[in-house]
Amino acid sequence: MGIIFRAALWLGQWVSPSVALQLSALVAWVLDRLNLEPARVTAANLKACFPELNELERSALKRRSLKHMVLLFFEFAQLSHWPLEKLLSQIREMHGVDWFDEVASQGQGVLVLAPHIGSWEIFCAFLGAKYPFAALYAPPKIKSLEPVILSARKRFKGNMFPIDAGGIRRLLRSLKDGELVVLLPDQVPDREQGVYAPFLGQPALTMTLAHRLANKTEHRVVMISMERVEERGSYHFRLHIEPLVETTAGLDAQGFARVMNQSIERAITRVPEQYQWAYKRFKRPPGRGRNSIYRRQ
Repeated sequence: MGIIFRAALWLGQWVSPSVALQLSALVAWVLDRLNLEPARVTAANLKACFPELNELERSALKRRSLKHMVLLFFEFAQLSHWPLEKLLSQIREMHGVDWFDEVASQGQGVLVLAPHIGSWEIFCAFLGAKYPFAALYAPPKIKSLEPVILSARKRFKGNMFPIDAGGIRRLLRSLKDGELVVLLPDQVPDREQGVYAPFLGQPALTMTLAHRLANKTEHRVVMISMERVEERGSYHFRLHIEPLVETTAGLDAQGFARVMNQSIERAITRVPEQYQWAYKRFKRPPGRGRNSIYRRQ
């Protein structure tokens, strides 16, 4: 499987952004038409989070979201093979970079929160071009894919640690050494490693690890999103780097989770179709006997 994936990435690097848009729209149509799992999960998430939309509006949003999900494959192929200069040339709009440079250059450790919005893979190239960073990753279920994924994400000064006790210790050490630490804050943790906080009107199990790391940085925390901007049949990237919606100093884990989720919501509001709605964000609802929204009817 690893060999096949490598070959697919090698081929994917030659697909232009305009063609990638067309192919992704086609694959999204197939996923939706066949009602495959990504389409079902996306539909369940959108119904829970956007009850004000009618069926037609949610259906259109679902199709657009699936298209953006498929684009991630082509962007990962680019991350795996394209030179840094070519990757960065696609980022044509940047907001908050000067402020971020001022915070990051102090060498005191910064927690960078990168939710599943837009192309978080391309952000690895942007960040690694400026600063060394450390991040956690979830080892794939197919073991042979792990070296392929790690090779791409470590091309640009990135240190990747598995999500386990040893990886978290190394992440804390990176912060202590004054490095940047990148965390995907909307990953669903185990129940004992999270608290429930509102997320788009739903109770969502939210990691407490971000709170622990924020305390280590004296609450130097930023939120990033690498958004796609479509124009004339192609697209480029727009980078947003911003502080959280309010200060988190003095907050407990529950309060931090609330502010963090509100900050993710703010980013989603800008480009709702670019959030990874195919991810089961609410797969561990409060109350162990409660039915999951992803249960097939």
